[in-house]
Amino acid sequence: MDRDFILAREAQLVYSNSAASGFNPVEDSLARWQGTLTYTTNRGRNMFTFEIFLPEYFPNVPPVVTAVGFMDHPNIDEDGFIQLRILDNWRAEFHLYQVIIALKNLMSRVPPTPKGETAKSVRDTVARLTETPPAVEPQAASAEASVLRTEISSLTEQMQKKEEEIARLRAQQVVQAQPSRSPERTSLSKRDNLETERIAISDLLASLEDRYASGEISIFEYSRLYKKYTKELYMIRKQLEYTG
Repeated sequence: MDRDFILAREAQLVYSNSAASGFNPVEDSLARWQGTLTYTTNRGRNMFTFEIFLPEYFPNVPPVVTAVGFMDHPNIDEDGFIQLRILDNWRAEFHLYQVIIALKNLMSRVPPTPKGETAKSVRDTVARLTETPPAVEPQAASAEASVLRTEISSLTEQMQKKEEEIARLRAQQVVQAQPSRSPERTSLSKRDNLETERIAISDLLASLEDRYASGEISIFEYSRLYKKYTKELYMIRKQLEYTG
């Protein structure tokens, strides 16, 4: 299905559902939506802004939901990515307006607070009210599970580095095979190296979508790598502009 049609359909569903009001496209891009939610607590009245990005392969992959600015909340990680149950259990038939409603419901139940203002006692109380409270385990089982998670994380990181190395080698072959390169050039120039990185990261982003769609990685790993690669790609493109 055409991406423009999909985005237009999602916009129509958002605007026709009053429960999803308050969110609008960013800079006329139907792939990026922002909304500001206001909450009044015993600490006063605060306004918080959230952004929802619809990736290229949406709706086969879930949106990426982030907090704009700094705020404390048990479902928001240190990079600003927001954990929602609908994203963890994503299906292609879900829609943007449902994500907005889920986000609003979560923040209404457990309002965020400005970064650094949440006391430990408040944080502990709020943690019990989140969508996915931690399971209570015996101490020994918990320690064993912690070791296992560490080992899995280490192996995952090693595999990811290998995949990045392979992507760079493939990209280097593409750059070296370009018709514009003269046979006398045996080493890569600065621009060649940047172009190699650009091709490699573009390939990694495409592979990332496929890996998530096939269930190889979680939404959190997908979000972490998507943020990393898009940031690197942006910086490389800027450097390519300056190298001429």
